[in-house]
Amino acid sequence: MYTPAMSRGAVLDEGFIRSLGLADQLLTLERAIENRHHPQLQEALFHLTTREVEETIYLERRYVFEHQVSIKASYGKGDRVLAWLHRVVLPASAPGAPAKVELLMVRELFMLGEWREFHRFKSFVKSMRIADAQSRGWLAEHHRDFPAMCGDRAALRRILDCLTSCAEWPDLDDAVSHADSLEQLAKTYSRGLAPVRLSALLPGLLLDYAPDQRFRLFRLFSFVEDAEHGSAALVRFIGALGAASGDAALAAATTQPRTSRELARALGAVREYLLSAKRPAGG
Repeated sequence: MYTPAMSRGAVLDEGFIRSLGLADQLLTLERAIENRHHPQLQEALFHLTTREVEETIYLERRYVFEHQVSIKASYGKGDRVLAWLHRVVLPASAPGAPAKVELLMVRELFMLGEWREFHRFKSFVKSMRIADAQSRGWLAEHHRDFPAMCGDRAALRRILDCLTSCAEWPDLDDAVSHADSLEQLAKTYSRGLAPVRLSALLPGLLLDYAPDQRFRLFRLFSFVEDAEHGSAALVRFIGALGAASGDAALAAATTQPRTSRELARALGAVREYLLSAKRPAGG
């Protein structure tokens, strides 16, 4: 845990990241980070090949320059980075290329073992906690309206956008408050979130988010308590996610799990899918 007395030489390391509950954001490099042109966009991007994600992850040069990220030639196979990802659709410029190209991009990136990265990460966490506070305020004001909103795609998307900003961001200067946990948030607003979880629109919208965001949403909705339908509502939600994914293996694993063993298997399959780069066909 960070304290104000920690020296300027403090660095991000795996133990520290795991203690903050952010281990899912660690990616393992399969080779050195390459800076080269993208054949369809015709612009230079950093290319990351990682063990955890099958497809290439791209990093804008502007991000590296603006944040003064030091990408050393010594970083290579087996080294790890802390990253948040998202998908973007960009216009292609190469002759004969599709009109638009979909890329898996880095949203935020931190290199391990660098003291400058530790202090940049600290500022990042603080900014996320501000967004978290604003989103929790919106939830407090509008949660009673959720049942009426969950049948409208735009309104439901607004709810999910708000929820993705609510996370267990650690306070690096103090202990993390249990009152800010996703579980506590879900249980506080269960009356409004239970109808949202039952919405037929939810699975498709949830699967459209970045891997870390959709997994966080899934965790949050898993904690929601439904006074009317009980645990059957969670089982239905898991099955709906599997069906919406279009992934045959996930659909099979999540179809009406009846025993605790089948439920554990279903939850594991959902977690693996949500944290992967996979998306529904046509999504």
